This record gives sequence, C-alpha cells and structure tokens, in this order.
Amino acid sequence: MAAYPPGAEKVIFLVDDEDRNLLLFEKSLAAQKYTLHKFHDGQEVLDAVAGGLLPDLVVLDVMMPRVDGFTLCERLKANPATRMIPIILVTGLEDLRDKVRGLESGADDFLTKPFHPTELRARVRSLVRIKTLHDELDYKNRLLQDEKVHLEALVQERTEDLETLTIGIVGALEMANALRDTDTGLHIKRVCAYSHVLALRIGGDALFAGKIRRYASLHDVGKVGIPDSILKKEGRLSPDEYEQMKLHTVYGYELLGLAQAEEMARNIALAHHERYDGGGYPRGLAGSEIPIEARVVALADVYDALTTRRCYKEAFSAEEAEATIRRERGRHFDPDIVDAMFEAIDEFNAIRERYRDPA
Repeated sequence: MAAYPPGAEKVIFLVDDEDRNLLLFEKSLAAQKYTLHKFHDGQEVLDAVAGGLLPDLVVLDVMMPRVDGFTLCERLKANPATRMIPIILVTGLEDLRDKVRGLESGADDFLTKPFHPTELRARVRSLVRIKTLHDELDYKNRLLQDEKVHLEALVQERTEDLETLTIGIVGALEMANALRDTDTGLHIKRVCAYSHVLALRIGGDALFAGKIRRYASLHDVGKVGIPDSILKKEGRLSPDEYEQMKLHTVYGYELLGLAQAEEMARNIALAHHERYDGGGYPRGLAGSEIPIEARVVALADVYDALTTRRCYKEAFSAEEAEATIRRERGRHFDPDIVDAMFEAIDEFNAIRERYRDPA
C-alpha cells in the first residue's frame, strides 16, 4: 500500500525511454501533490518494485528497450503486490490489435500521443482517487481480520463504510466518463430516470430499481478508452471505427471490475448493446441470457438516442421513436420491457420534458 492513510503524498511512476517524454510527463503533473519517480524502461521499474518501492499509479510508454510496456503491464498485474495499481498506457499506436493487447495485458486506461497535459492530469487524478478508495477498503478489511475487532458495532461501521466507498467509486467513474462523453449530462439523467421507471413497471422492488437508476449512469463509462477521433466524429463511423467503438462495452466492464463495483453495474456496462434476438455485441447473447438490468438500460438508452439530437442525426419525434420501439419488440428489445414502456409512456414523456436539452 503505497500511500495510506489518506493525506499521504501519492507516488507516481513515469516510464519512458525518451527523456523529452519523461520531462513532458513531469511538467504535466508537477503542480499536483505527487511524488514522481522517472524510469527509462520496464526493468528499472521491476527492480524498484523488488526493492520495496510501490507506486499508486504508473504512466507507461509502450515502446521501450529490455522490458516493453505491454510486458511490464503483464508483470505488474501478475504480482499480488502490484496488481491493483492503475496503469495508463501512453502510445502512438493506433491499431485496434495494439489497444486490445494493452487491455489484455491489464492496462486501466489509454492515452494516445500527442496528448494534452490537461487530459493526462484528469486521467491520473481520477485513477488515483479510485486507487485511494481501494487502499482504504483494503486497510479496513485487514483490520477486520483481527478477531479483536470483530465486534458488532465495527461490523455495522464496515457495512456503512463499504456503501460509502462504493458510492465514491461510482462518482469517480462518472467523473471520468463525463470527461470523454460527447452527450450532455441530461442524457445520463434521462437514461437513469427511464431505467428506474421500467424497473418498477416490470415488478422490481425499490432496492432493485434504485440500483438500476444508480448504475445506468455508468452504461457508457468504457468510452474513456475510445479515441476522441472516433468518439467525437461527426457522421457515421467506418467499419473499423465501429469495431473500435464496440469495445467500450468491454472497457467499461473491465474498469468497473477494477473498481470492484457490483455485478449489476458490470452487467449494464458489458451487455447494454446486446439484442434480444442475439444480434447484438459484444457476446451475441439472446433472450434471458442477457441480464435483466442490461435489457432495461438498453431500451432506455435507445429511446433517449432516438428522441434527442446527436452529432450524426436529428431527433426523432416521440411518435417516430415509439413506432421504432414497437417494430423492435422481440428483436432488439425484450417484449415485456417494451410493454412496460408503453404502460408508462406518460412518465417517459414527463421525464423527456423535465430533462430536455437546451435549444
């Protein structure tokens, strides 16, 4: 645990074989309250870790001599002492296979060269916050292993702390999502509200519906791993760009796994683009194979996309959107959830008006 208790200065490893890049990393983060350590290749990092120096976050170049970025990432994630340390891969590689390899090696975020110092600071700040919450949770869990503190009052305190930490992690991820998302914050509010209404209409209790409302806000959190050139492109994506965009579901699932978010949150991120007929992505699930929370958010998300203006299309009228949803009953969407939507169409209209985007 590199920087616990809270307030201790965070330790950041900067790894690049070129001094000019290390200097850019250093200057980008110099104004922050971080202890910065610079390394020229992955072997230097492994030697430092073996010597007992553990960071709170690693900013890591891919192309380096001796031990490259992918290999270092794999080695750190395989080590129990360092596997929870967030890693930002900084790369000039644009090939989708390289990004997939980075994800498979355990990278938690990507930054494409050239980058703006503000973007690096924002990503570091978000991941450091998540790491701090994990360190606190780990610290409390280790305390609870001591039989002397297994008292009822402390168990109750731990339960409350876990809920607080979960909310904090969700908040950090929402902030990270907002930094990259091209949609307005009102899109998130509408999707959350639509999902809450649907969850109640299909028979979910207040706890179930409340969780869906909370975690629907994270359905597109994986877009933090998608390049701006794709995420903010006006007009339709090319086939290759679309394949990269589809990876946001996997990125979101992995990021929420790092955050140890509830299964419902991970399911929503991974499966909200699955289709009831099996024609969706990323796994081609069908029918009840798709988690119910993902089926709910899928309809809420598409309905909002249809009824609002996007950079690649104008808004549909409410009538056009409803006709589209009816046509996709049993194909894109769970028939029971479509029926629930039309039973609650007045509530949907009210939500759309309440959170209407500015003209």
